[in-house]
Amino acid sequence: MAAAAAHARQFNWYNFWICWLVSLGQIAFGYPASIISTTLGEPSFLVCMKLLDPTTGLPSSNADQLEGAMPGVFQAGAFFGIMMVSYIMDKWGRKAGVIFCSFWSLLGGALICGSKSSAMFIVARFFAGMGSWGYLAVRYAELAPPALRGFFVGLNGVNIAVGYSLAAYTGMGFFYVKEAQAQWRGPLGIALFFPIVMVAMLPFIPESPRYLLMKGRVEEAEKIVLRLHVIPGDEDQEFARGEFYQMQKQAEFDRTLSWDVFFKKSYRRRTMLAVGFAFVGQSTGVLVINNYGPTLYKSRGYGTEDQLRLQCGWITTAIIGNAIGATFMDRVGRKPLMLFGVGGCCFWLIIEAAIVANFAGTANTSALAMGVAALFLFEVIYSCGVDVAGIVFYSELFPNHLRAKDKGTLLTGCNDVVTATAFANIGWKFYLVFIIVCGLGTIAMYFLLPETKGVPLEEVAKLFGDTDTIMVYAEDIHIDHNTHELVVSGRAGVSTHPATVVDTSKGATITTEKGEEARHTEQV
Repeated sequence: MAAAAAHARQFNWYNFWICWLVSLGQIAFGYPASIISTTLGEPSFLVCMKLLDPTTGLPSSNADQLEGAMPGVFQAGAFFGIMMVSYIMDKWGRKAGVIFCSFWSLLGGALICGSKSSAMFIVARFFAGMGSWGYLAVRYAELAPPALRGFFVGLNGVNIAVGYSLAAYTGMGFFYVKEAQAQWRGPLGIALFFPIVMVAMLPFIPESPRYLLMKGRVEEAEKIVLRLHVIPGDEDQEFARGEFYQMQKQAEFDRTLSWDVFFKKSYRRRTMLAVGFAFVGQSTGVLVINNYGPTLYKSRGYGTEDQLRLQCGWITTAIIGNAIGATFMDRVGRKPLMLFGVGGCCFWLIIEAAIVANFAGTANTSALAMGVAALFLFEVIYSCGVDVAGIVFYSELFPNHLRAKDKGTLLTGCNDVVTATAFANIGWKFYLVFIIVCGLGTIAMYFLLPETKGVPLEEVAKLFGDTDTIMVYAEDIHIDHNTHELVVSGRAGVSTHPATVVDTSKGATITTEKGEEARHTEQV
């Protein structure tokens, strides 16, 4: 009951819709990331790119390498895109990051759609990857209230899955178009729509208040926080006023801190946790299954139309998994979901590998159908425990002065580059790579992952022993309902709290209790 009450006190519809609008950027990532799977399943595309001989129906001598490069180079673009957008967001704000991502997504997407050769297609995919992956870094955890951060930020995971699903259904729909090149150019061209939507919504969303505070733009940040976190019926607006006070005091301190994530032991630990979970998440093989889904279904005896249908169904399960994870994350926590996700992926990969090793190429339709079912169950668990939980975890892990820069740690692996060659040469044994990483990753995560559920972003530092960097604790802030004053109780070891400040939002006095310490006044 207490948890439900805390959720209710921090919810308002304006905050929800703003977080939802921002999360639409993940469709602009998910659609172009996933459309390659149905593209590689279109015979007309393979013929146009000279990956398939139209007379013999046989692949070209370099087809495996080129088919591996087409998805893989999209991930390679992520390195440059995420690093650059992180710098841009830190210097010019989160909205500037959206503009950067949209520019490269539109440029790369247009070149992809108009590609005349495999070389042009691969280069264009690199540019599109720079923009599309950058959207993953533009996550406004700063806009979400602590008790609902899992749900609000989890909307990003849901919309990634929506983007994947739209790509799958669009690819299948265009399969029935009679014009050969339209079958694959059409779906690729539709990818241009989503970056345009992101630019169009910019006037309607606020800048991150924590970014504004880091730049000393206090009044702008205050207006945004008081509007985002206003609670209907609460005359004193205790939550919004207290949260802003905590943000402001923390930002004043954070502006004095070093930006280097490797200079401090606790920062190195946070970085390694982010890198480690990103590596394990990518090493589940989810991108391999997504990008080579039709190819995997083909190896199990399914025709082109059935391959596309199965791909649509597989991707749709991701929406269900992400929605489940986002709904329950603020109740069960991040760590249990993350352990469930990676451990569950490991289990279903073992089942899949066993089925492929024993029944691939046989007429045992029941076993091959179970192999497809294993891929579906894998996706549900991945979406619930790795995808949506990971997105929230990354956004919570770093302090204000590093939160934009931390996205550079979320760089994907290069499994896609070698996938076609690996399956062609070692077959089911390629699954062993993912199984081993997932198994070891689950064990390591059990001992290393902290729980960030319900912790204000300004207080995540205490999970890593940095209590001396926390200026104000949320539980020490409350309203005196007789005087409408915001009362802040200080803690030992924190010496930067002002004793008395004027709360400009209410025209009331904020009193800080510091034991026997002297009192003074500071104007906000």
